[in-house]
Amino acid sequence: MDKYIIHVKVIIVVFITALAAHADEQLPLLKVGDEQLPLLKVGSDTFTNVTVTKLTATDIFFFSNAGMGNAKLANLDPALQNHFHYDAVKAGAVEKVNAQANAHYEGQLLSQPAVHPPDMSREPEPAISVGLAIGQKFPDFNESDLNGAPLSVAASKGKVVLVDFWATWCGPCRAELPNVIAAYQKYRPWGFDVIGISLDENRNALVNFTASQGMTWPQYFDGNGWENKLAKQYNVHSIPMSYLLDRHGIIVGEGLRGQALDTAVDNALANK
Repeated sequence: MDKYIIHVKVIIVVFITALAAHADEQLPLLKVGDEQLPLLKVGSDTFTNVTVTKLTATDIFFFSNAGMGNAKLANLDPALQNHFHYDAVKAGAVEKVNAQANAHYEGQLLSQPAVHPPDMSREPEPAISVGLAIGQKFPDFNESDLNGAPLSVAASKGKVVLVDFWATWCGPCRAELPNVIAAYQKYRPWGFDVIGISLDENRNALVNFTASQGMTWPQYFDGNGWENKLAKQYNVHSIPMSYLLDRHGIIVGEGLRGQALDTAVDNALANK
């Protein structure tokens, strides 16, 4: 009986996922042949030298002067929405079906026994009431990564570590990602580690994205989005947010981007 129930659940998940894909296919997807835009405004953010790489009924994906990014078509100005033939009703239908598919998928994950049950005897880490400051010792955590392996700053003792709060759905995070990847590849042989704290809600989206980008460093994920346990513990209210720690676990930089990250990592590695 249990095996029968499991098979039925799998069929339901597959059906809903297929339905979401089918709904998107029914929408008039545009031809995007690396279309060039001199300017793209998304809310308060402005991107220049934009190359559109993919367009769906709900989202636009692109490269710009800031790197890789994506945005909801609903957040573009009316002129661009018309240019991309945005249909709010049909887009809403796709979002609804996708949300149902994600909810069923996450429900299935929650119904499965945990590979590494949490240690309930350990008291929860206290929330940090004040924002962390440069020169302060970074309070450690003791969790498991996506693969169930132990994850903590202490495991990288003697190394320079970047604790990076981010998400695949975050445009500025994805724009900064090439710099993080470049720093990791450049300085890893000299003792540089990255720990990702993902505020994603969809595990598959995170796994597929990190694999496609060659992001081999560990990721913490609990599927709670902005209610992410570690984001709340460290009072992180906006992303991307990162803390660079020296070999002794002292914060030597925060919110570093672009060349500033490269320079800070180089300096931290030079200081024994």
